[in-house]
Amino acid sequence: MPRLANVNLLGVLLAAIAIYFVGFLWYGLLFSEAYMNGIGVFFNEAGDTVRWLEADGISTRTGMGEEGAWMAAGFLIPLVLSFGLGYFLKTQAISSIGGAAGFGLVLSLLIGVPLMAYGLVYSPWHSWPAFLVDASHTVVSFVAGCIVLSFFD
Repeated sequence: MPRLANVNLLGVLLAAIAIYFVGFLWYGLLFSEAYMNGIGVFFNEAGDTVRWLEADGISTRTGMGEEGAWMAAGFLIPLVLSFGLGYFLKTQAISSIGGAAGFGLVLSLLIGVPLMAYGLVYSPWHSWPAFLVDASHTVVSFVAGCIVLSFFD
């Protein structure tokens, strides 16, 4: 399989898919309402109109035309994250499932979760629910990505 910086690119792709799926579960199914309420985004019951808070008031938009393109572009984030996780797993010579899961956990708690805390600290509403959704998503994503990558030498 092709490699870049000694990282198996098939493993990177599959880890990115796993991370993207975790995001779908977290933000789309399990914690959607808590997260959206936490960041101040509200949909009507039909789901076709969204309202959110901006600096100059509440904005409203009907239809979600360009959101599909943003969702597709959002796959680049787990792709880059997976490559980074794979690179650091290789530099540390970690290949076991348990070692990879532990490494993902440590990286998420020392790097990922603190990055998510910026939204909690600097957003005007200091939303604990949104932070907890983001932080837990980050931890699960790092661990899942590292576990998938551990199968590819």
